[in-house]
Amino acid sequence: MTTIGYRDGKSSSSDAHFDVASLARRLAHSWHQWQNAREIESMPFDIRKDIGWPSADDADERKVM
Repeated sequence: MTTIGYRDGKSSSSDAHFDVASLARRLAHSWHQWQNAREIESMPFDIRKDIGWPSADDADERKVM
C-alpha cells in the first residue's frame, strides 16, 4: 500500500488554529481601542484638552479605525 502526502512545510490544522487565534487577538485589540476612544470622547472638552486628545477637527483625518 502506498501513501502519498504533500509536504509544503506547514501543518494545515495548526496553521488554522494560529490564524484564528491571531484574528481573535486583533479583533479584541481593535475593540478595546474603540472602547477607549469612546470613553475619551465622552469626557468634557476641557479634560480632553488637558490630556492632549486632538480636537474634533483634527481627529477626523487621523482617527480611522
